[in-house]
Amino acid sequence: PYRAGELTVVRRDGTAPPPGVRSADVPAALLSVADALPVLVRARHQASAHPATRCWGAAALHALHLVARGRLLPGLTADGHDAWRAGPRDAEDIAHLRAVTAALPPEGYAVPLPDLDPPRLPDPEALLGSFLDAVADTLPRTPAAASAMG
Repeated sequence: PYRAGELTVVRRDGTAPPPGVRSADVPAALLSVADALPVLVRARHQASAHPATRCWGAAALHALHLVARGRLLPGLTADGHDAWRAGPRDAEDIAHLRAVTAALPPEGYAVPLPDLDPPRLPDPEALLGSFLDAVADTLPRTPAAASAMG
């Protein structure tokens, strides 16, 4: 249940002095959060999986644990729509996420922030937190939610 697409990522550019970074378009498999969860959870222990994929798998499993423990907070998106957030997070949750963030290689968060030159990468800890929130918002919703809310 994916569709082929492209992502713009930032890569090191060691070809021109001084060494810097450049943007490049790469092929990508685009999945919804709900469809990505089982793929990521399985990949976290696969030796053939990229280290970034294994880190995102660890984050996916942690997000599932938060939801299973009922760690959901109501919130609003920037557009004013209702959204579930993952939390509250206790000290153990925060320590685990910081460990995942520390292990996350640059390829795991290489999509640059929009409209910045030179390109800048997002904060990986904030990115993981947004992913936890996306999982928390996806799981409690019924299949009719998209029809009801658009």
